[in-house]
Amino acid sequence: MENTTKATAVLLDDAKTQIMENMKEKGIGAILWDNSRAGFHFVPEILHKSEGKEKERVARVMGLFRYEGVLYLVEEDRAGVHFSDFYTEGVDVPPVVVTLSEDVASKDLGNPVKEKGYTTQGSLEEWLSIADCYFEALNEK
Repeated sequence: MENTTKATAVLLDDAKTQIMENMKEKGIGAILWDNSRAGFHFVPEILHKSEGKEKERVARVMGLFRYEGVLYLVEEDRAGVHFSDFYTEGVDVPPVVVTLSEDVASKDLGNPVKEKGYTTQGSLEEWLSIADCYFEALNEK
């Protein structure tokens, strides 16, 4: 069992590293998507466990944020970011996907360690599903 857990952890770290490298290569510090309009095959969600408490909740993921060598999930309705922050309502066509450079992402999203709504939690299966959404979101642009 211990070897399986270690192997899963290695696979998860590899998956996150590959996504971060792809984001860096494309100049993306953060990518956000509108779950209501993205047309993904499934809604990206994780089971979030509160630290120090025996509480769990389902967290819907609306993007990825690469910050200081760590990849964070952006939780919909918890992170202090909204799609309306990136377009003028009634003037611009609302985007389905927004990509932010590393500098803009840090400025607009803040420090994910200190801000609410960012997490590194999630199982290998959940992260692989979110990776699929990431690549689908890139094709939405």
